[in-house]
Amino acid sequence: MPAIPVTVLGPAESGKTVYLASLFRRLAIPRPDLGFHVQLPPEQSTRLNRIYQQVTSPDAWPLPQRRNEISEWEFTCSVRTARNETYSPFSITYLDYSGEHLTEPDGRVETGNRVLNRIEQSEFLLVLLDGVKVLRFLDGDPRLTEDLVAIFSHMMKSQGIVHFVITKWDVLAAAGHTVQAVKDSLLRHPDFRDTVETLLRSPTGATGVRFIPVSSVGLDFAALDPDGVTMVKKGGFPAPLNVEIPFMAVLMDLFERHLKALAEQAGPGTQEIERRSQRLMWVRMAKDRVPLVRTFLRAAATRSPVMRLVQDHMAEAFLQFVESQVTAYGDRVEQDITQLRDGMLRATSEKEALNGLVALFRAKLAEFEAEHPGSRFIEGESSWTTA
Repeated sequence: MPAIPVTVLGPAESGKTVYLASLFRRLAIPRPDLGFHVQLPPEQSTRLNRIYQQVTSPDAWPLPQRRNEISEWEFTCSVRTARNETYSPFSITYLDYSGEHLTEPDGRVETGNRVLNRIEQSEFLLVLLDGVKVLRFLDGDPRLTEDLVAIFSHMMKSQGIVHFVITKWDVLAAAGHTVQAVKDSLLRHPDFRDTVETLLRSPTGATGVRFIPVSSVGLDFAALDPDGVTMVKKGGFPAPLNVEIPFMAVLMDLFERHLKALAEQAGPGTQEIERRSQRLMWVRMAKDRVPLVRTFLRAAATRSPVMRLVQDHMAEAFLQFVESQVTAYGDRVEQDITQLRDGMLRATSEKEALNGLVALFRAKLAEFEAEHPGSRFIEGESSWTTA
């Protein structure tokens, strides 16, 4: 089936390749707390395993991506049921490349042009913020935003949904920082604030902007050297933290983005209603007009490759998502994730597996947002300093 394309943005050494290797290791086998896993083509699986072995080795870290190298990794999301059957309802592709193509573009390099074209065409962008540079930024070092200005200029050429992934979160957590505090500090910088404000006011802004803290190695595998730059391994085994959250968010954002587009086609007046009530009205409207939803999906599929994916493979899951949002936005109640996961593992078809994944992802994201207040920023629900 077609894959959902995602482009990962970040300057050199921000952790793009290590993040993808960690994501694969975290999701390569079904785990009790997740219930799903991912599969890659054999060659890609072998390459990411080798990178992860370098991460876990006691000496050096993996070398940065060479400027002339570019890789596209296809993660197929799979559910292995209690009946030992495997269903694979969707895939996500990640483009990986040298960050120098963004901060030091060279028009003579063919791969650089491919990267820039992919950014412009992307519907989903993950901007990686190097946690070590974020820590220095909190202490007054401006180099983080200097790197990001070039990235922001490329990012604004895309109409895609944008989220910020804060890598090396173990460094920031060890210093006692929270997502809320880091986000508030970043938004005090005029370049960062204006960029996020522009994103929130764009047609894609209804899904909000996420600030997702991840650690590709976990909280206890490495520590920041006294030089304030180098990460030193302490030994033991990595325990990747939150690396699956951006993966889950892509599917949920895909559905929410086109739920908003559906509402805009329904008629005028929705924009004047307070944001949370507005979102609830969207889903109630959609639930009552299932034929309209199906018509919308068919029309949108003619304009967007990603929406062709929804129309051809995810229509029923999208309709179920519409219905579930009615209660989700009306009342934030703690979800029984174990029950949702167990229900997904009883799936007897790819459709049931996808419906189960949608419910599970939504619940896991709600749990994540409760654990990290301020991680999701939606215009009209938050101020620039509180969430």
